[in-house]
Amino acid sequence: MSTATIRETLLREVSVLPADYYPEVLNFIETLKANRPPARNWDNENPNDWSDAEREEWLRLNPPIPIEDDPFFTPEHIERLRQREKDMDEGKTKVIPFSDKEWAEFCQEFERSPETAVTKAESRACYLTPKQS
Repeated sequence: MSTATIRETLLREVSVLPADYYPEVLNFIETLKANRPPARNWDNENPNDWSDAEREEWLRLNPPIPIEDDPFFTPEHIERLRQREKDMDEGKTKVIPFSDKEWAEFCQEFERSPETAVTKAESRACYLTPKQS
């Protein structure tokens, strides 16, 4: 059941109650608030330190947006991504991945200067065709 459905149900049920029930409803809400565990501040935590259960909890609270529903991606962008993946699957292009050492260096550079790190990574990115390899 979605949060919106639960919220609508609660509003509908509370709106038909007689006024003398309101103090009881408010008391119940305050009791729920008092017994609720404190919310985690996920933004101030390092995701690399999370356990599998914590990662699952974060994903439950922040479900991934399907790429088709993400306003950042245009249909043309999605098609280019699909074509690139298809070319890699068919062996038409090859991606040269970072080694562990290069990845660590990239992460450090990204912390200092994200723009510079991305520029370096893009200049390093190389998609070789079979003729070039």
